[in-house]
Amino acid sequence: MVNYTERETFLIWLDSFEKIEYKKKSGLYEMYGGGSIEQFVSLHEEEIRLLLAERAEALLGAANKAYAEYILSSLHKKEVFCVTRESAAYPQELFDVPCPPLVLYARGDVSLLKSEKFAVVGSRKSTPLALAETERFCKALLKAGFTLVTGIAEGADLAAIKAALGCGKVISVLAGGFSHVYPKSYTAVFEKVAERGLVLSEYPPSVATEAYHFPVRNKIIAGLGKGLLVTSGGKKSGTMYTAGYADALSKQIFALPYNVNEPTGAGCNELIRRGAYLTERPEDILEFYNIKIKTETDALSEGEREILSVLQEGAAHIDELCARLGKRAYELLPALSMLEIKKHIVRSAGNVYEAL
Repeated sequence: MVNYTERETFLIWLDSFEKIEYKKKSGLYEMYGGGSIEQFVSLHEEEIRLLLAERAEALLGAANKAYAEYILSSLHKKEVFCVTRESAAYPQELFDVPCPPLVLYARGDVSLLKSEKFAVVGSRKSTPLALAETERFCKALLKAGFTLVTGIAEGADLAAIKAALGCGKVISVLAGGFSHVYPKSYTAVFEKVAERGLVLSEYPPSVATEAYHFPVRNKIIAGLGKGLLVTSGGKKSGTMYTAGYADALSKQIFALPYNVNEPTGAGCNELIRRGAYLTERPEDILEFYNIKIKTETDALSEGEREILSVLQEGAAHIDELCARLGKRAYELLPALSMLEIKKHIVRSAGNVYEAL
């Protein structure tokens, strides 16, 4: 089991009381000056009763080491790692958002929280063209060194996840606890991201997804990213998904333009009217941040260029590459290895290769 510090344990214990609202938990956290849970309660019992009213008894009755250890053991069994505001792994970016989470519940590669991140969001009902554009932009952001931050649903979220799963540089943020993946049909996607990237939630695993959780989830997505790319958004989802949080955080929003009669683009067009940066190509984002675009294909061998040209048309299995290039696998493997080393392609399970 993970050895959390006393201060981390306090926050995990405090956050386990689902019926106590965030503002009151935050008030209790401000009272805490260190030491054990029992010491905290003995010093502040009267203040706790005043602050929590009828909720006080539940907390006071569980203010002991045994209950805290039960919570930690339950999380450990579910392979959930906690990153608290007292943890070194807690992302500094979230200290700038309103009501930063007391605890982030995580499964996967927590080191991704310290990488440079870019948020990618959009409507679940994206057009095929919007999804293709999302993947194109995501591949460019990955190649520039960013970890993608998104949700976990159909549409733009799934396009971003697909682009990043091969290299594992993806963080998916849920709007509920890990035991209640929403939509439920995306449980397999959740497991893949947990295995290769990182999944996060502000809520303990047992908390069911509620509609009002999504704005909170969006705040975390926007907060983690250096910038925010909106690739599609319907009349409701486009502005609800991003406006307010990203603006309050002074994050730069990049939005793809849409035809005026395209319903799934209404949100993007509205964001552009509000001051989002209109973008039509990935280079617009990279140039905004003065990131040098890698175009060193001239440094590749002829064989490497041939393979890359095929993979830029879409991911392909090694057998398909052999058939299209008229070569055997052993002839292609050295060039494929070099392309991987040079960060031009990634190999995923089943010997499937994909251009970055």
